[in-house]
Amino acid sequence: MYTYDDITMEPIPPTLGPGQKLHILVPQDECIAHVNETPRKVWLLNGEQPLRKKGNGRAIMISDWIIETCGRLRLSPEQIAHQATLPEASRLRVTDARRIIYPGKNHDKWWDLAQLKEQLKDAVDIFEYLHPDAVAIWVFDCSSSHEGLASDALNVHNMNVNPGGKQTRMRNTIIPLNNPPPKDGMVDTRGHVQTMVFPEDHLDPKLAGQAKGMLAVLKERESVYDRLVQERGSEKKVVGKCAECRKSAVKKDAERRVAMAEMAGQDDCLDDNVLEEASQVVDENANKWCCMSRVISLQDDFINEKPDIQHYLEGRGHVCLFYPKFHCEINPIEMLWGYMKYRVSRVLELALILTFVLKAFVLRRMANLQRPKHWCLSVLIWLTHTQFGASSENLGDTWTHIGMMSHSHSSLRLLT
Repeated sequence: MYTYDDITMEPIPPTLGPGQKLHILVPQDECIAHVNETPRKVWLLNGEQPLRKKGNGRAIMISDWIIETCGRLRLSPEQIAHQATLPEASRLRVTDARRIIYPGKNHDKWWDLAQLKEQLKDAVDIFEYLHPDAVAIWVFDCSSSHEGLASDALNVHNMNVNPGGKQTRMRNTIIPLNNPPPKDGMVDTRGHVQTMVFPEDHLDPKLAGQAKGMLAVLKERESVYDRLVQERGSEKKVVGKCAECRKSAVKKDAERRVAMAEMAGQDDCLDDNVLEEASQVVDENANKWCCMSRVISLQDDFINEKPDIQHYLEGRGHVCLFYPKFHCEINPIEMLWGYMKYRVSRVLELALILTFVLKAFVLRRMANLQRPKHWCLSVLIWLTHTQFGASSENLGDTWTHIGMMSHSHSSLRLLT
């Protein structure tokens, strides 16, 4: 990776050995802004009260990357012009990795893993165009949407006890080598390839092409199933999921829903039951052989299952990392979001000041006119209707209100 001069902050390329490649950090994050995120400080006339909006309003969600070599992950104007000269089949699909959506009811769908994966494909293409001989270190926050597994990933929560049903058809795996050794005379299945779906030519037509389920998977891992039966006392006492594991699953599901709602800016819409389930204290089950679900979840191949985006990035020859949980502040792109919101708040604050100045100017001018011109009357009615809440049908009350305001517009107070 690059290092930087202590004084000039100029990048210093690393000295690469044979077969080594330059590694470049590429952090990613999402940011949500709402229409009603106005400044908390407002100028008011004496006696006026601020009219706060109910709720946050329409949302704008931005997903973007930054890269130390050129700022945001995008092409320069010169590179975009060069792209235009290439054959259409050789051009990049997009020249800017950023995505902006407007989620909400009757609008864009909320950001999810599928949209991130689609954006990620374009982002990798842009990076490889900018740095064809380098390796990107893609870094993400540790969130449920970023760590989502592939549809065929090894996930015990998508398994039933028995074969078939609506459970997911998972990919093939290798039985872990650190499983308990087999009993004397039994087959050692450690290191063998295990299919998670029955073959299409299975002797039982009802099982052909069906997902195996937890019981069949464990029985094929003979030494593990034998140990489970031994720990439970008998085969009849082996259950799919015990009561302790069910409580833990409910809590984790509630935490996932809370995290997704917070990411979408809808945490104020969560049901009280969900918040209560997410906040309840559930002791970790110390028994590793309590049920089939617990045993399978602790198998190495299930524990080490990688997130979907990590599979994709490693398949393209790059590195995928995740920040520690609850430490998004170490993500450098957060400084970009902070500056963006600061600039937006300053613009909105200036707009509010200009609106007030215009309002006071028009009121002073109207107070000196006995018969205002048509344009003055239109501006006046609009201002009183939108800013003061007066009805345009009750002009008598409106003029009275204006007369009072015109004599007191210089008495201002700053509400914080």
